[in-house]
Amino acid sequence: MEEDNQGKKYDLIATEFAKMRDSFYREQKYLDLLMSYLQPNAHILDIGCGSGYPIAAYLIEHGFQVTGVDGSKELLNIAQIKCPTLHTICGDIRTVTIDHKYDAILEWWCLFHIPKHDHAKMISRFGTWLKPGGFLEFTTGDHEYADKSSDMLNQELSFYSLEPTSYEEYLKENGFKILLRENDQEHHMVWIAQKQ
Repeated sequence: MEEDNQGKKYDLIATEFAKMRDSFYREQKYLDLLMSYLQPNAHILDIGCGSGYPIAAYLIEHGFQVTGVDGSKELLNIAQIKCPTLHTICGDIRTVTIDHKYDAILEWWCLFHIPKHDHAKMISRFGTWLKPGGFLEFTTGDHEYADKSSDMLNQELSFYSLEPTSYEEYLKENGFKILLRENDQEHHMVWIAQKQ
């Protein structure tokens, strides 16, 4: 199904995407905030890590262990060159097996590519991958939508979000306390929650 092939679509534009996605946009402030909650050498799971730049590399530079998971084999190949100490896992985040428990999970611009009916499941999965007291930072839209766009290097990609109240509900159902919920730009929200 088309909705299952976002990683494969990124395979087609991996080299160009990695060149384009090699610097921060608005993320650095929120990465710094996440790191402020963590102990030195904490282990972070980067969901949708792509080529490893700029996010995973920044976390590694600050002394954290980082494991990255992504659906694009080609982007992970680039990540292994750019970030040799990044442990990588290739797979669809809805079905990939992850047995380790992490101190923090970071998801930036990845949940957007997951169909809406799977968002509740993903919040639940995030909870199972975190240690008690661990932190989750993730991004969503600020209203419900489902759309397609070819703005990314002329590759058609699907984008989805729910209403913020749905994410609040899913977080509480899975034992999270919300620490931050704010717009970092129009129609885009950043969340930080702690697993109780």
